[in-house]
Amino acid sequence: MEPDYKNWFPEKFVIQSGVKALIPLLLAIVFGAWGVGGLPVPIRLVLVFCFTMAAFWFGYRAWELWMAWKAMDLTNPSSLAWKIIKWVASYVELPPRGRCLDIGCGSGALTLEVAKSHPDAVIIGTDPWDPKVTPGVDQKLCQANAKAEGAKHVVFMYGIAQKVEFPDNTFDAVISNYVYHHVRGMDRVDAILEALRTLKPGGIFVIHDLMTKGFYGDRDILLKRVLESGCKEAKLIPTDNGTLMTKEEAGRAMLTGSCLLIGRK
Repeated sequence: MEPDYKNWFPEKFVIQSGVKALIPLLLAIVFGAWGVGGLPVPIRLVLVFCFTMAAFWFGYRAWELWMAWKAMDLTNPSSLAWKIIKWVASYVELPPRGRCLDIGCGSGALTLEVAKSHPDAVIIGTDPWDPKVTPGVDQKLCQANAKAEGAKHVVFMYGIAQKVEFPDNTFDAVISNYVYHHVRGMDRVDAILEALRTLKPGGIFVIHDLMTKGFYGDRDILLKRVLESGCKEAKLIPTDNGTLMTKEEAGRAMLTGSCLLIGRK
C-alpha cells in the first residue's frame, strides 16, 4: 500500500479557469465567422476583439493555475511541494519522546515527514478538512497514509488554527506549512500566537507561510509581537529568493512572499 498525499492545489480551480478561457474564445469564433443577428461589421469586430482579449487573459490565468497545480503535486516525489515539505521538516527538533503539533496538516505529508525523522515522538496533525476545497482529503486519508508509512505514534484529528484545543505548555514543537494565510475571522498573527501558547518553555516553532504585507502587514511587527508573547528567539527566513526556491519557481507556483518563521519559546 502506497500513501496518497494528493495535491495541495485544488484541481477544480484549474478546470474552472480553463472553462472561463474557452467560453470567450468560442464567442470570438462565432462572432468572427458568422456574426449574430446581422450585427454591423464594426460592432462584430469590436466584439471579436473583446472576446479574444478575454480569452487570452483567462487562458493566461489558467496556465498560471496549471503551473501551480503541477508544482504542488504531492503524488510526484520530485515536485516543488515535496522539496518544501522536506526542507520545513528539516528544521524540526524534538527531544526523545517529544510531542509535536502540525496545524493544518492537510493530507498529512509534513506530519508524517517529521514522524519519519522522530519515530519515538508523538505527532498530532489537525485540520478542518473541507471537502469543498480539497475533495478526498480527510482524516481517513491521513490515517491511511500513516499506516502506509508505518508511523506508530501519529494522531490526526479535527482542529482549526483560530482556536487550538490544547492546554498551555503541551508541545515541544509547533509546525505549519502554508496554512495561516487562509485564516479568516481574526488577525493572522493572533492565530499564530494562539498556537505558540501550547508550546512548552524551550519548545520550538517552525511556521512556513505566504508572509506578504497583504496577509501579515509589516514583518518586523510580526517578529516583535512573537517575542513580546513570551518567546525567547524568533527570526524570519525568506524562502522565495533562492533559499528554498527561486523567484521564478515561487512565481510559477503562486508562492511569492513565502517565508519561514522559526524560533524558541
